[in-house]
Amino acid sequence: MISYIEYLNIPIALGLAIIGVFLIMQIVGEILEFKGKVVPEFIKIRKYFARKKQERQTMREMSATIHDVETVLNSVESHYSEDNIAKRDAWMKWVNDRAVVYDQSIEVLKEEMDKNTEITMSLYIESKRSSIISFASYCVCPDNPVTREQFKRVFRIYAEYEEIIKD
Repeated sequence: MISYIEYLNIPIALGLAIIGVFLIMQIVGEILEFKGKVVPEFIKIRKYFARKKQERQTMREMSATIHDVETVLNSVESHYSEDNIAKRDAWMKWVNDRAVVYDQSIEVLKEEMDKNTEITMSLYIESKRSSIISFASYCVCPDNPVTREQFKRVFRIYAEYEEIIKD
């Protein structure tokens, strides 16, 4: 170590003083650490160099880790893209198939609703017709009294009946 001090052209006494200060700082740092105290890094030079060594080692390992991560990401991305495209295509086919089935079901329901509407309309017309015929039969008998309100009601029913038949 003295040869390094001579190489730097530092007087030997000054160099030994610097080395002595470092040694005293190390001893104080070790004692404080032994007591469980938190020791600043400038007092414990060993900690500083150990941290720097760890940082250099981490930086060396980082490039390999980054390369590994890039490789994994590329493989995942390629598989993910292929899988997603296949899943998306399968899902779109399923949706299109369901849409066709739903359209067919809606068409069947529409036909059934049309039939139901026709049946309901025929029953409605028949009910109107029966009301009119029933009133006419009731009026034929001279013993049955008929009010003006009944006539108005039957004429209104007849007007609705004519309107329905016209359509």
